[in-house]
Amino acid sequence: MSHNRHHTLYRAYRPSGFDEVRGQAQVTDVLKAAIKNKKIAHAYLFCGSRGTGKTSVARILARELGVS
Repeated sequence: MSHNRHHTLYRAYRPSGFDEVRGQAQVTDVLKAAIKNKKIAHAYLFCGSRGTGKTSVARILARELGVS
């Protein structure tokens, strides 16, 4: 018996790394450089309209920093 698990689209297609994020190079390049140079800011503010990748980029950043 096979169980089909339902995945919402935003979870199924969410990028898992900075290189998979499309259309936000100005954001991902800065964050990658901060991690590479070990110069992480105290806080980051992600703002923009719906569907621009705020949550996805925040989750990737947290994963890269070892927070989640």
